[in-house]
Amino acid sequence: MAPSVPLRKIGIFSHGGVKNLGDEALFAAVLQNVRARVPSAEVVGFTSNPEDTMQRHGLVSFPIRRLDERASSAAPRQLTAPASKTSSPLTPAVAPKGWKQILKSVPGVAVGVRGVRRALQVLRSALLEPRFLWNSYRNLRGVEIILIAGSQQLNDIYGAWEFPFTLYKWSVLARFAGTKVAILSVGAGPLASRMSRFFIRRVLRMCSYRSYRDVISSRLVESIGVKGPNPVFPDLVYGMRLPVPRPVSADAKAVVVGVNPVPFYDGRYWATPNPARYGDYVRKIAKFTEWLDQNGYSTLFFPTQTRADTLTIKDIRSELNGAANSLRILPENPIQGIDDLISEIARADLVIANRYHGILLSLALNKPVLGIAYHEKSRELLEQAGQGDYVLNVVDFRTEDLIAKIKAMHANAAQIKKEIASRIAPLHEALEQQYDVVFGLIGIAPSRPQEN
Repeated sequence: MAPSVPLRKIGIFSHGGVKNLGDEALFAAVLQNVRARVPSAEVVGFTSNPEDTMQRHGLVSFPIRRLDERASSAAPRQLTAPASKTSSPLTPAVAPKGWKQILKSVPGVAVGVRGVRRALQVLRSALLEPRFLWNSYRNLRGVEIILIAGSQQLNDIYGAWEFPFTLYKWSVLARFAGTKVAILSVGAGPLASRMSRFFIRRVLRMCSYRSYRDVISSRLVESIGVKGPNPVFPDLVYGMRLPVPRPVSADAKAVVVGVNPVPFYDGRYWATPNPARYGDYVRKIAKFTEWLDQNGYSTLFFPTQTRADTLTIKDIRSELNGAANSLRILPENPIQGIDDLISEIARADLVIANRYHGILLSLALNKPVLGIAYHEKSRELLEQAGQGDYVLNVVDFRTEDLIAKIKAMHANAAQIKKEIASRIAPLHEALEQQYDVVFGLIGIAPSRPQEN
């Protein structure tokens, strides 16, 4: 009897599992490529929410942070519905003070309570973390390579002890376990603190392979002292085989504009909330929606972060005046997974998107897209697809700007689609080449014969 061949084991790492379907699409893209190149491999997930990963992707999965830390490790942090039908982030409710609020109003008490609470949290973490690290090390044993699945993972939006430290400790654990680490097409920034930059420098120096999804990210890591090579490769979702959209009935008389909003400065989600800016954003999108309705367009709202974006969509709908009950404001189908999201985007003829992967998935479906960018990464994404003229800044865009851009996009839709298709085709090829290099780290031959 021939000796049995050891089963290969490959890990996929993500800060996903928090109902951000952009991150789930990245995870799915890497999983597809692992299974295509190493069909017999055992694939395991390492995510913020292993239960969600098991359900979505059918993988045995492990947590990247202690499970009791998940509530504070990734956005959204405070996703609670408005207190009543008449209160929202736009019209905050005023509640009577209870004894806790009265006590907190006493000078010095609130600061003291927070200090004690923080000290207890630190003590608890110090006692629990060694056990978690030991279990994580055991989960890594036997994993040949762990693939960090894109996304904006190199950031300290929530502090150095969130994403930066998590990546650092897993890089150290991987080194002890003999596991290679490959960081694939990630985004970087902001990295505001010295401690964050310390962690990220060491993460990038310890890994066996690293690449970035845009020039902005590559230049940022070089600026903090990470010497090259720091190559740029397309976002991993461009290498994903997208599911076939479900057929839907359509009104051939109306052009459908898909709108993918973001909770811009919303205190239920944003790390640095600003109610005035959020309210202004909601009102501008609502006013634009009313213009669409008055001019014969249909509007379809769709989220990509299924917990946070849906609250913003509700706020926009509440802000509508004459168009609130219009039949041209289309009902949304429930979105739980990537298949649902793709099917919703497919219903649109034109798309206005805030979120990075709302833009990217629309481009991948060959939809003309207007990006409302809250980060330069979105502008660069659209320029990569030849659509640099169709982007606005979320901070200062006007409803009139949206109207002008949507008119131009509608008039030039056929040419825009041709341009997008021609620009996207080479991106898939570039990702194939990247996977050839990464899987070569563990002795897997390229997927296609190499040219001499």
